[in-house]
Formats: sequence, C-alpha cells, structure tokens
Amino acid sequence: MSKAKRILITVFSSLAFLLLLCVGLYFYGVFYFRHWFCPNTYINGVNVSLKDYSVCDEILKQEIELNDLVIVDEDGTEIVAKGEDIYSVNADEVNQAIATIKAKDDPHKWVVCVFNPTYYSYKPSIYLDEDKLLAIVSDSELSKKERFNEANKAEIIYTKERGFELVDNTKDLLDWDMCQDIILEAGVNEAGVVYLNDAGVYKSVKESPDYKDVYARWNKLHKAIEFDMTYTLATGEEVKVDSAVVSSFLMLDENNDVIFDEDDNAMLDSAKILAFVQDMSDKYDNMYTDKKFKTTRGDVVTIPYSRYTTYGSLINVRAEAAELEKIVASHESPGKREPIYIKKEDKGSYNNNYGGTYVEVDVTGQHMYYYVNNELAFDTDVVTGCKSNGNMTPDCVCYIVNKARNITLIGPGYASFVYYWMCITGQIGIHDATWRRTFGGEIYLYGGSHGCVNTPIDKMKELFDMIEIGTPVIVHR
Repeated sequence: MSKAKRILITVFSSLAFLLLLCVGLYFYGVFYFRHWFCPNTYINGVNVSLKDYSVCDEILKQEIELNDLVIVDEDGTEIVAKGEDIYSVNADEVNQAIATIKAKDDPHKWVVCVFNPTYYSYKPSIYLDEDKLLAIVSDSELSKKERFNEANKAEIIYTKERGFELVDNTKDLLDWDMCQDIILEAGVNEAGVVYLNDAGVYKSVKESPDYKDVYARWNKLHKAIEFDMTYTLATGEEVKVDSAVVSSFLMLDENNDVIFDEDDNAMLDSAKILAFVQDMSDKYDNMYTDKKFKTTRGDVVTIPYSRYTTYGSLINVRAEAAELEKIVASHESPGKREPIYIKKEDKGSYNNNYGGTYVEVDVTGQHMYYYVNNELAFDTDVVTGCKSNGNMTPDCVCYIVNKARNITLIGPGYASFVYYWMCITGQIGIHDATWRRTFGGEIYLYGGSHGCVNTPIDKMKELFDMIEIGTPVIVHR
C-alpha cells in the first residue's frame, strides 16, 4: 500500500472517530439535559445553566411576595391588612408556568444554547380577596367613625346624664364609600400603603344658614352650665354639681328651649334648684332615720329613730337652695362645699364609726365604753333606767349636750345631788350615783334609775375630764 493511501486512510479514520466522538457527545448532552437546564439559560434574570430542573420551582416561587397593605388614618393610626390574609396566587398557574419553561428547554438544542442565551421570564399573578380586605376595614376603628352625610348639622341636645351639649356632626366626616374604593384600589395595585388623609376621604358638610346661630346660642349656654362643684356631706357622702346638674336648673319655655334674660344670661329655675337640694336631703340626711351601730360585743344593731335621737344631719333645704342659686349664677365654683345644716353630725357618722370617738352604753350588758380614735380609752359597769317601772334608758343616738358640776337633779318624787353631770338627750344624762354601792349586773331590772346612766363616782370623775361636748353617745340593748 502506497504511503499516500495510508495517509488518506489515517485521515479518514481520524475524521470518522472525531465525528463519532461529536455525535456521542451530542447525544450524551441530549441525555444529560433531559433533567438539567441547557447552557446559557436564564429564568427571571437568574443563570440556571447546568442546574437541576427543581431550581425552576424555587425561582418562580420566590417571586410570590404577598406584601401587607398598611392603611394610615388621618391621626397616624395604622390599620394593617396582612398579605397572607388578603392576597393569594393560583397554584395551577404557577405549576403551568413551570411546566411550560421545562417544556421549552429542549435538550436537543443544547449545542445551540452554548452560543445563543435563552431567557425565560414569569411573574406569578397576585389575586386580591376584596371581601376579606373590606372585612378587615369594617372591623377596624374606621367603621366606628362618624360617616359623611349631607343631612348632618350642628345642634344643641339635652340628656339627663350629660345635660346640654353641642353636637357638631359636620366636620371631618368619613366618606365611607370613597374610603372603601380607595383602599380596594390600593389593594389591587399592591400599593403597600395608603394615606387616607391625602386621599381626601374626610369631608365636612357645607355650613347651613343657622350654623352660626347654633354656635352663638351655645356660647351663651356654655357659659351658664360650665360648672364643677362637689358637696361634702356630714354623713361622708359626696354629691357632684356639674354641667349636667346645672343644665337641669335652667328655665325652659314651652318648647323646652332655654330662656335668656335681656343680658343674655340663662335664667335659673329656683323651683328646680330647691327640688335638687331637697332630693339630696332626702337621700343623705339621717336625722330622722334608723341608725346602725357595731357594738363592742361584735354584732350590728339597728337603733330605731325616736324623739330621743338628737345626733344626726339635717340640711337647711331652703337656705341651701338659695345659696346654691347664687353660686351657680355667679359662674364661680368654690370647688368643695358643705351645705348649710340645721343640725349635723360634727364628730362623724356610722359610715366612719362616728369618727372613731364616741360613748357606747350597752343596756343589756350594763356597761359603758368610751372610744377615742377607735381605741378603747375607758369602760365601766353602770346602772341604767329601771325596766320594771318603764323608765328604761331609751335606745338612741345622741350626744353630750352639756357638762356641769355639783348640781341637784329634780324630778317627780326625787331630788338627787350629783358631782358630775353630762346631759345626752332631754333630761337624760350620765352622772355619778354615790347612793349606789354596786353597778352592773341585773340591778336595772328592778332597781334602775329614772332613765339616766348611773356611774361610779371615781369612774365618773375620770370620764368627765376626758370627754368633750358634742361627742356622740350610742345607747343600745
């Protein structure tokens, strides 16, 4: 075989081998790129060359961003609608996009891709659930705001609880329909945030012809009712006299409109003020009521009212009503005020344990106690009024009316000298009884006093120096 022929065979063999190698390499690539992206392939700008097809799922799903929608109210309050609550994607669409990209990535064209890049682009569609978004808005503070209504107006109203008030429902009203539309539009556009104040959803009603008249009338009325005073009662309670109460004092015409005098001052109705003070007296005065008392022995007794009850509170209704009218008319509140009393509990009431300083006479136990600031300061056996002849010391809440030394007590059939005398009610008092040798026990049943509280002389001397006029005395059995 000639040399030339041998060379030709060698060249042919080399070319055949190279061709077979290329064909093998090509088909290997076709086989390989059945599950891997071809060279020079991009999805949404990300180079996925020679990567497993699963990366397509990851890249497309990364594009799913369900952003929150923040609604900012006029005062800066934020209402947040979570993205996962109001937005969604169609899973079938995403899966279809993935399948389409994989289908277009033809492994038979992998060689072409080496020289010509392939670009795929897909952004999943985001769907807004309008009903859920509107439900979130409806459940927010926005739904509680005054709605825009052309019929709204400024007016003065009266309620028993609050008195006269100016209600102006014409300013900064929420246009609810417009508000919802703007929020829905922001949701559809995935705006992320919407500022309601800038959107113009707050509107004011056009002023009516009588708008200024209402405000002028209110200015006069407000001057009359702007008041804040508290009655501090002797019985411990407090009674407010505020704008609502003063509103109830005003004089009204047949149309229930407030009457103003020639100086534009709201006129007060004296009868209404008198009724208010009378009601306060009826509720809290206790001069003529039964009283309760917690005894030293531990039980709570009720002491019925009787003519012997002299310790209690009684407001001078007419005098106090006249004074209250003057104060309200002056528009100058004293802040705190104690009413004018006919009688009052100077030392305290049952509510505060009679001020913690009082005398207790236990008729059943034939014992007397004296407390100072709720601490027992003195006690002794006594003899009270005789039960058998009807002279029992009466149950009552009274007080030390006066104190005297070295006097003679005179009554039907007796004249008794005592060294120490303390009157508590009527002709009944606490005094020494030097004619007695023993005290306490059951002496009072048949050998008691004419109604007074007989006390050993040494104990009486001690108590006389300790006690003050006005100190409450509680007699019970």
